[in-house]
Amino acid sequence: MEEITLEEGKKILEKIKAVARPKYSTTELTRLGESRYEQLKNEIEPKHKNEFIVIEVDSGDYFISRDSVKASLKAKKKYPESIFYLARIGYPSAFSIKGNVPLLVNKRLTIDYSKQIVRIQKVQKQKSTR
Repeated sequence: MEEITLEEGKKILEKIKAVARPKYSTTELTRLGESRYEQLKNEIEPKHKNEFIVIEVDSGDYFISRDSVKASLKAKKKYPESIFYLARIGYPSAFSIKGNVPLLVNKRLTIDYSKQIVRIQKVQKQKSTR
């Protein structure tokens, strides 16, 4: 095994980051994932409400589990190079934060682990059907 200095490691990491651009923007990934979810909705919601679905948007394959991490790991095992769309079946968001959090009202929070950043995107308020 070869050892390198921390500075050399940082330079290599910067080169990898420059090459490893995501295939889809967050907006495009969300659009593709939501589109596939809508196709599956009538089939999966009656049986799997409140479970998590992870969608590989290129193939349309999906993975369902009561645990978001387990669903994600199943997806990553089959598609190790892909990025995924995650949703909670039957709900408008996968996770919620209890209490008053004005920072996240009508906003979508996306965590990009490869870049180690968090994106906050405004979303249109859904109209109530009541």
